[in-house]
Amino acid sequence: MTSVLRDAVDAGRGAAVLDALRNGRATQVVELLERFPPEQRSAIRGGVTGTASAILSAPSGSTHPDRLWRGPLRSGHWHAAQTALLATATVPQALRLRTFDGPVATEHIPRLFPGDLPAFVDAFSTRYLSNPKAWDGNRGIEAMFDWAERGLIEAPTQQGAVLILICWAPRPSLWSFLQRHPRAIRTTLPRVFEVPGIKGASAAQRDEAGPAPRLDRYVIPRLIREGHWTRDEVLSWCATALDMPRSEYEHRWFRALQDRISAMKRPD
Repeated sequence: MTSVLRDAVDAGRGAAVLDALRNGRATQVVELLERFPPEQRSAIRGGVTGTASAILSAPSGSTHPDRLWRGPLRSGHWHAAQTALLATATVPQALRLRTFDGPVATEHIPRLFPGDLPAFVDAFSTRYLSNPKAWDGNRGIEAMFDWAERGLIEAPTQQGAVLILICWAPRPSLWSFLQRHPRAIRTTLPRVFEVPGIKGASAAQRDEAGPAPRLDRYVIPRLIREGHWTRDEVLSWCATALDMPRSEYEHRWFRALQDRISAMKRPD
């Protein structure tokens, strides 16, 4: 393909993406671009960045005098803007993007970067460790557990992923999240006993200030009662956790958990 023809094709593709963006059609953005590799998609990035950025910075319900977007601004426009920036990014650029709402992380990243999902898991895990309280910047990183449940990746076991599971992902509760993502029960969650917490994210902090039900008094005992874990293996994991260098704050949590599980009746 000559450079003139390639430029014409890119211009037509860019116009179609821009139209989908202005109308808040995120899925259409994906459909237009998913069959092309990132290096080809990035050729139209300059044509959509300004509109996408303007949409993401505007308040809900607002209109634009020059119809930069169509109709009152709604969540669909934000999803389309996030998707357009994602879809026209190179892989390194995409890994640095923050804040994914709705289906953007769960559905659109796998369609646009199917071979790069492990790199996204690493990036999300590292990002969370750097600032677990970044409420906007961390939105969407829990999608890794949806990808694992669908068999798109191995269940993540990085320190950041483990802390995301217990401290960030649970909506509305950790127990209900685990029921929707059962692969994490035997893979990611046991790593709680092996990785240290950080300031702002640990099992102890989660149970002290986080959402109910508690990990130590409800989730772990119920996992044992329902046969997902055994009493003896949890006691062994507690011993491992207590042998590791941790803050005394965390050690107190694991000692209390060990006492609670020791007091549970053995199955008949």
